[in-house]
Amino acid sequence: MYMKNIKTILCGGLVAMLVSCSPQVTTTNYYFDSVNGDDANNGTSVRTPFKSLAKLQSLTLKGGDSILLKSGAVFTEKLLLSCCGEENNPVVLGKYGGLEKPHIKGNGVDTAAVHILNSENLVIRDLEISNKGDAPKAGLLGLWVELDKFGESHNMVIDDLYVHDVYGSTVIEKGGGIGICIQNGRDNDSILNRFVGMTIENCYLKDCQRDGIKFKGYWIRKQWKPNLGVVIRKNVLDGVPGDGIVLAGCDGGLIEYNVMKNCPKTLPESEACDGIWPWCSDNTVVQFNVVSDHKSIIDGYAYDSDWGCRNSVFQYNLSYNNDGGFMLVIGTDGWPEDWCVNGNIETKVRYNVSINDGLRNYLTNASHKDAYFSPAMHFTGYTQNTLVENNLFYLFPKPEPQIDRTLFHFTKHDSSYGKGDVFKNNYIYAPEVTVAVKEEKAVGNQYSGNVYVGSLKTPATGFTKQDGFFNKSLWYNAEDKNWDILLDFLKDKTVPVNGKELKVLDIIGAN
Repeated sequence: MYMKNIKTILCGGLVAMLVSCSPQVTTTNYYFDSVNGDDANNGTSVRTPFKSLAKLQSLTLKGGDSILLKSGAVFTEKLLLSCCGEENNPVVLGKYGGLEKPHIKGNGVDTAAVHILNSENLVIRDLEISNKGDAPKAGLLGLWVELDKFGESHNMVIDDLYVHDVYGSTVIEKGGGIGICIQNGRDNDSILNRFVGMTIENCYLKDCQRDGIKFKGYWIRKQWKPNLGVVIRKNVLDGVPGDGIVLAGCDGGLIEYNVMKNCPKTLPESEACDGIWPWCSDNTVVQFNVVSDHKSIIDGYAYDSDWGCRNSVFQYNLSYNNDGGFMLVIGTDGWPEDWCVNGNIETKVRYNVSINDGLRNYLTNASHKDAYFSPAMHFTGYTQNTLVENNLFYLFPKPEPQIDRTLFHFTKHDSSYGKGDVFKNNYIYAPEVTVAVKEEKAVGNQYSGNVYVGSLKTPATGFTKQDGFFNKSLWYNAEDKNWDILLDFLKDKTVPVNGKELKVLDIIGAN
């Protein structure tokens, strides 16, 4: 009851300078036109639109209402909105009058160009958002969806946004910058918040510095209130140098059919970034994604199952031409149980394809100083019971001889190494001498049924050399329908090789 009252207050007329909600039955469309509008209008028709987004603060919104911005209009002011629709009757923030998206054009002064605060049952769609000043500014955001002393927010949808030129800092410790930021928690919250039903889909993020789509949730387990029902699908991240999609403090999240590409090498050596990864989250599924060209000086992997995670699944994904490699699995230890999950528990990596990953041709000053470190899979810290099975690793000849092409490499994080990780039925093409495993002090790992074509330095057991070509006859099993699911996903995918686009199915010998 207390939490219900809190939400009533926050969504009601007592939040100063924010749009409020009420239980009225009738619905209203509110129109905004930055060129031909007038704030003296009533705003309720295309002939009488408001001019400024500041008029939002005087409106009382309810389920079924719409806030519609004129197609092609440019708004050079912040959009601040707090509203509560109803289940199956959301408030809609979108456009009218044409196909071109209206542009909320931040100038790098406000933290976010669009700030959605303490809202639920809301659809945000068909907008163009940018936030760029004359120089990078730490902490800049494009879209910021935030909960603060709100409790549970239900049924949020973010659809078909074009978010670009968010000119934040390249350094995360200074505040970084994020295209789409979803924030439900801070470490000192007196009231815990979470999203229950959050979908981000069909968005195009271009040239956002530092990161793409990022959740900021609770990581401390004694106050863990995970977001539920989070779906991130069919988004394109183009020209993002840092972390692509980060799911933090969630349970049961789904990340699928996303593409990350054309990552520029603009971050300093202090930054460790990867393509798609959960952090301090449980039961995450990452599937049907494509990540290429990641150039982070530290890490630079397509995928990452990060520390504090349990039961993550990575399946049916494609990775190619990433400097770091295909995937990082990282665990930490030494935390009290009510603070953080010790280790990375039972990550499953299956039916993925890695092509020509591991291209780092330079030494890093911050880590792995003695090697051009870019293994296909890096296990660092307490990784426990990871299962790596039925994956295809297709290596090209090294463009430079010093590049590291180790397949599975274990290193220490905090004070621990991996324990009891399992590698079976993986298929490797190694055209030149490649090291299969570097365990260092990892213990209890198991290797079985792994098959390779080419030249692989392997442990005494668990790897078998196959003469001939690397093709479908080597790895395909008609009784295992997972292969058909993977092949269907890959049927239209290509990889650039020596200036030409080659079909993935041709590379792996499936055609």
